[in-house]
Amino acid sequence: MLGAKVYREEAEKHRKILLDMGVLDINFKIAYDGDYILLPLKEEIKGYNIVDYNFLPIEKRKTSLRDALSKKIPSSYLLKLRAFDTIGNIALIQLDDELIPYKNVIGEALLELNPSIKTVFRKDSIEGEYRVPTIELIAGECETETVYQEFGVRILLDISKVYFSPRLSQERKRIASLVKKDEIVLDMFCGVGPFSLMISKRAEPKRIYAIDINETAVYYLKKNIVLNRCENIIPIIGNSRNEIKNIESPNRIIMNLPHSASDFLSDVFSTYHKSKVHFYSVSEDISFVKKKIIEEGKRHAKKIDFIFERTVKSYSPHSEIYCIDFDFS
Repeated sequence: MLGAKVYREEAEKHRKILLDMGVLDINFKIAYDGDYILLPLKEEIKGYNIVDYNFLPIEKRKTSLRDALSKKIPSSYLLKLRAFDTIGNIALIQLDDELIPYKNVIGEALLELNPSIKTVFRKDSIEGEYRVPTIELIAGECETETVYQEFGVRILLDISKVYFSPRLSQERKRIASLVKKDEIVLDMFCGVGPFSLMISKRAEPKRIYAIDINETAVYYLKKNIVLNRCENIIPIIGNSRNEIKNIESPNRIIMNLPHSASDFLSDVFSTYHKSKVHFYSVSEDISFVKKKIIEEGKRHAKKIDFIFERTVKSYSPHSEIYCIDFDFS
């Protein structure tokens, strides 16, 4: 695997830099080579002497959350325990009704098993047009602002005021890898800017127009633009339906609003002559989503060419979040 070769006396400085960038692979041990230290990497990074080395894996704790709770919660309830999300030093977990009486026990177990986590919130429903989750503190410090890191991008946010999903990290990286030099990109529902920031950092777009109706989300986007030195992102507060009419024709449009992106297709088709679209939708069947895109395209005399499709993640027992990439003209 890949490693960064640095002088011993500078190793700690570079370890922190690579950790902050999100490229240090913490699942493997640091290696020693004479006057040098080899730091395990998730991916190649510019500015370092990159070597190929067989790093040893770090032995992980064998105790799982279920094991830690096995004597505290009935086994039939533990079967309903879901995976949790980590955003910076905050953990978010959704609990079925049977597990809610044990919420504090679960929260304390999460803190004990994960030293990097300082706060645990129970996540309930996501409500309103701002897509803000309802949360309840169940363990640790009552702090809702944190910095999340992925692939060299740092994202400051307040989980109580904005929507954010760490489970889309690979999807954001995928989209960024597709962006061509000097493209105009439109991020119609940008939130705190994870797609826009990733594209700005990992590609060479000319401009990125990032729109969100949530004023707090755009507030954090502006802070993240400074934090990541992404000067080609233009943040806009407002309803995308109206704001896109004042934006130059984009080469690429990101429509990451799974529950209602289809409501904005008509606006996109009537505003722009052609573009490439990355479209996200919740559905029980991806063919229904594609059919809706085709039907809306016909209403505006648009030719639709599907390029790529994938299941991004599960949403419920019977539905998934899909991404469909397509061209229209």
